[in-house]
Amino acid sequence: MKKNSWFANGKLLITGEYLVLEGAKALAVPLKPGQHFTINQTERGILNWTATSPEGTWFKAKLKLPSLEVIETTSQVRAERLVLLLRKATELSDHFLKDNRGFNVETKLDFNPEFGFGSSSTLIYCLAQWAQIDPYKLQKETFGGSGFDIACADAEGPITFVKDNDTVQIQGVEISPAIIDHLYFVYLGKKQQTSKSIHDFRKNASYTSTDIDTITSITNQVIKTESIEEFEILLMEHEKLMSRILKSPTIKSSCFSTFDGCVKSLGAWGGDFVLVSSQFQEKQFAEQMKNMGFPITFSYTNIVLG
Repeated sequence: MKKNSWFANGKLLITGEYLVLEGAKALAVPLKPGQHFTINQTERGILNWTATSPEGTWFKAKLKLPSLEVIETTSQVRAERLVLLLRKATELSDHFLKDNRGFNVETKLDFNPEFGFGSSSTLIYCLAQWAQIDPYKLQKETFGGSGFDIACADAEGPITFVKDNDTVQIQGVEISPAIIDHLYFVYLGKKQQTSKSIHDFRKNASYTSTDIDTITSITNQVIKTESIEEFEILLMEHEKLMSRILKSPTIKSSCFSTFDGCVKSLGAWGGDFVLVSSQFQEKQFAEQMKNMGFPITFSYTNIVLG
């Protein structure tokens, strides 16, 4: 029997945001929560799509096949993004959605789609598995990005990721338990649109090949160190460099100025989640963040795969 369900891990980017697009080595982590994707064959000529998250159903669409015309939907914007992906998948495949079969597709996110854990990248990965096409190519020709999030989709633990033109280098790494026991992810409540962030970076950022090499060097040191103090120094160096490149204040100075500890932006800089190191146990830390106006936190050990 042909496979009819897939799963993709969520992701977070620890080092290398933006400059990973230019060949810098980045450290990324796959997450335990991800996206479940199930298809069942149904009435001819119709594709019914239902997307759920822990908060309930967040998107529905009914498409005509094979034209991919939207018959009805709860969100025209999301339906257009879905059609873009499906249309490109049919172009990259010689069989996908080419006959008269119909399908019910159900996608289930383990996380709030506003979190920036990879609602798009996990969808691209699963859709590519169904269509039997290259997920990196599907991403490149639709939403864009470096591909680190696609690499995380089926990774078993933390990875380093390097994009060199159209090839990617992925290597599994281990981060010292002496470090990860102090790490937390804090939600800022400001969802960033990755494609817009990339566009703004390309338009406004100012950097050199030396900056790219520096980020690669920081990543190499981060994965080797067993000292939380050195880890924090490296992350703060990374923050200062990206602050200069993006012509933006560091997240600590703008949102955590009273916090005594290391705070680093992740992924879409200044939005979604930040990485925070703390000497506090999880319960104390969560209470501290709640008092600062950030009620959603995760410990590294609870949310990162591997």
